Amino acid sequence: MSDALRVVVACGGTGGHIFPAVAVIEQLAELTNGQCTPLFLGSLDRMETRLIPSMGYDYIGMPIEGFRGLTLSTLTLPFKIMRSISIARKAIGRFKPHAVICTGAYISYPAGIAAAREGVPLVVLESNLNPGKSNSRLVPHAAAVVLAFEDSRAFYPAAMQDRLHVLGNPVRTQIDRSTSSHDARTWWGLDPERETVLIFGGSLGARAINTAVEASFDEIASRPWQVLWQTGKGHVCSRPLPENVRMVEFIDNMGAAYAAADVVVSRSGATTIAELGIVAKPAVLVPLPSASTNEQRHNAGVAERHGAAMVLDNDQLDAQLLSTVDGLMNDAVQRTEMARRMGELGRPEAARDVAQLIMDVSSWKGARK
Repeated sequence: MSDALRVVVACGGTGGHIFPAVAVIEQLAELTNGQCTPLFLGSLDRMETRLIPSMGYDYIGMPIEGFRGLTLSTLTLPFKIMRSISIARKAIGRFKPHAVICTGAYISYPAGIAAAREGVPLVVLESNLNPGKSNSRLVPHAAAVVLAFEDSRAFYPAAMQDRLHVLGNPVRTQIDRSTSSHDARTWWGLDPERETVLIFGGSLGARAINTAVEASFDEIASRPWQVLWQTGKGHVCSRPLPENVRMVEFIDNMGAAYAAADVVVSRSGATTIAELGIVAKPAVLVPLPSASTNEQRHNAGVAERHGAAMVLDNDQLDAQLLSTVDGLMNDAVQRTEMARRMGELGRPEAARDVAQLIMDVSSWKGARK
């Protein structure tokens, strides 16, 4: 084995679990002068199977699946869990990592259990206000738990408090305030002088948001502002696109998307909240109602109570989305104040701080920057 810091990372399912992990790995590479070797574990068929190898990282898939209700496939779930734990243990045994990182969701569970059984320090990243189901089961085994919000401490027992570290949610280095709105709008093929609303539903898109946007085409067409609209894969627009709407399937440069925007409409995943804090953009947040522990509602509540965002439920979109956006676009003073308050929630050093924590709790004794 080399003298590099070896880290196993379990993440996947959505960008909200993948990109924070990648952000931490990038910082680990920086802090170790390039002497960090990661191995990623994930599913066999989700977005990480394509995304992680495309970034140049080694990847191993596991047959683990989430619980999808009482179906025939549910009967095989215990076997898939056991098989996935076995794969993770074999990978850890061969790779001999100095630490294992889990970012949540069902994909993390086998790797976290394998780390505990193999005696490898486990670091759990909980990006939401309240812990998810898998992370709740893993934190008793963790050497450290990274929280995004100070209020999250209330969800953990007293015996865990000394292992909790409120460092924020790690965000990729491309998310910053360095790009001007003029340049970003030009990059997207938008009018560089026109105020802009960014609407997106996360890496997979959001049907309810897409439906509400499409239903408002006639009204949007008459507005003085323009829209950058990310739909997710497979969305087919049934009506002609207004001249002031730019529709894209996927955004691979979120930094430029945020820079183009005066207002953001999005789901309230933890990564989105963290990114909004760094770029300091006012937001209309639409929590995903099917989130397993209602975590998106809790996340949105943090921003709303801080005066940084407005919150709409799925069933309010058709009636209130356009009027809510209109209200913000017509009130520059309110937008400025919301942006300031959103910026107060930002933790731009989170990825570096998490990377430093991982090095501190790991068994690695190599040179550090």
